Amino acid sequence: MPVPEIQILVCVNDRGEESSRASCGQRGGLALYQRLKDLTRELGLRDRVLVTRTGCLRHCSRGATVVVWPAQHWYGGVAPGDAGELLEAALEGRFVERLRMPPGPWE
Repeated sequence: MPVPEIQILVCVNDRGEESSRASCGQRGGLALYQRLKDLTRELGLRDRVLVTRTGCLRHCSRGATVVVWPAQHWYGGVAPGDAGELLEAALEGRFVERLRMPPGPWE
């Protein structure tokens, strides 16, 4: 089995509608995960890119949160429509500046 060059972590944590705190699941995290998985498959990148859904990445108010490894590129407010741009940037080793996670405390 090939070892992927890139791992894309997508938070899909959902606190539920009754929670007073935001969560990535409520902000489209699962749909984003599915779109990235579909794109990776469609583009024949499954040996190079591993898309993984995660629990909380501790930036809930900035979700949906995505981390690209090993580059350690952190993104916030990512939507399913951003998947293609994010995947292309990951393959090129660059940031998508408009989605870059702003500095701030962990939540």
